[in-house]
Amino acid sequence: MWLITREGWAKANMLVAVGSFITRTRENAFRVGVVIHAISAFLFAMVYAWVMIKFGMTHLPNSIFAGTGIGIVHGLVVSLMLVWVVSDEHPLAEFQEAGFAVGLSHFAGHVVYGAFVGLAVGLSPL
Repeated sequence: MWLITREGWAKANMLVAVGSFITRTRENAFRVGVVIHAISAFLFAMVYAWVMIKFGMTHLPNSIFAGTGIGIVHGLVVSLMLVWVVSDEHPLAEFQEAGFAVGLSHFAGHVVYGAFVGLAVGLSPL
């Protein structure tokens, strides 16, 4: 997602957007966003891993496929929520217009995240 924002394809600075949604200002938004995003990434990785363990998808390449599949579902939910709900309620005007490119960038980020969680689960001694 950072690369997508850096290349100018979409304004998808999730860290600042999440942080400023909580702080209601751009001031300290990056720091707050990093903390929230890191905690969320850890917790969601635990949920992904639990699902993979529950369904016996802990060995490569099945774990990567499972992680990618979970990432697709997670990405769809997050992207739709961002575009339809969160952007309307965001306190900063720069994040109030989340269009297709923003939704697509978040979808892609969650799919890649899921694949990496699947890789980590597959490489772990579960």
